Amino acid sequence: MKAKKKFGQNFLIDSHYVAKIIKEINPKESDNILEIGPGLGAITNPILKKVRHISVVEIDPDMVKILNSKINPEKITIFSENILNIDDYFFTKFNKIVGNLPYYIATEIILKITKTYNSTAELYFMVQKEVAERITAKPSNKSYGRLSVILQYYFDTDLLFELPPTAFSPQPKVTSAFIRLARKKRSVHKIINKDNFELVIKTAFSKKRKTIKNNFKNILFDQDFLNLKIAPNDRAETLSIEQFINIENYVTQNKINFYC
Repeated sequence: MKAKKKFGQNFLIDSHYVAKIIKEINPKESDNILEIGPGLGAITNPILKKVRHISVVEIDPDMVKILNSKINPEKITIFSENILNIDDYFFTKFNKIVGNLPYYIATEIILKITKTYNSTAELYFMVQKEVAERITAKPSNKSYGRLSVILQYYFDTDLLFELPPTAFSPQPKVTSAFIRLARKKRSVHKIINKDNFELVIKTAFSKKRKTIKNNFKNILFDQDFLNLKIAPNDRAETLSIEQFINIENYVTQNKINFYC
């Protein structure tokens, strides 16, 4: 079966990496697993040796036909639609979500699932190495940015291993990486307003080479930075997740207007 460029398909064909992925996912009989983009079933079939049933989302009707022909229908539920059009509540049904994500929309998919706040699923995704580095980067790392802060507030993130282009057919032009995102259980130091949190992060990273004081011009002033115990000449990429939470809490509690 020829891969379709419009769906961003790169089929995993290396059994060594399939085995590594299955080991990391560690599927158990009681797991309720969702797979995004199963394709030819390289990951699907090994998972089904460990669990009673799997649900998959597959946009390509040709892939759906192949899955239907190869897998017992009692063991699989196939949703043939665009993952980005699925209602957010859908993701709350599963305790593990896995997938070899189309690289051109991988970030959109991850953020969509992230915003399903009552989901406690562990996430295991194949993504472009560059995206994996952005997701897992720590402060002062060149890859640290908006995506790092948003996802690391909600998840513990790990880049588990890299995969070369030769592990796929057709071969992508980039190195890939397999990542895990495990939902954090927060009891203290929470954000108050998620919209303000995202706005704080967007504003902080709006001009990456500029200082925090510059990016928050007419929003936060010298006394505000003093209250926050943040140096106004720091840059966003040096601030910790906790400092971003502090800024959001401060902005929300003091009803500071971003649209001055």
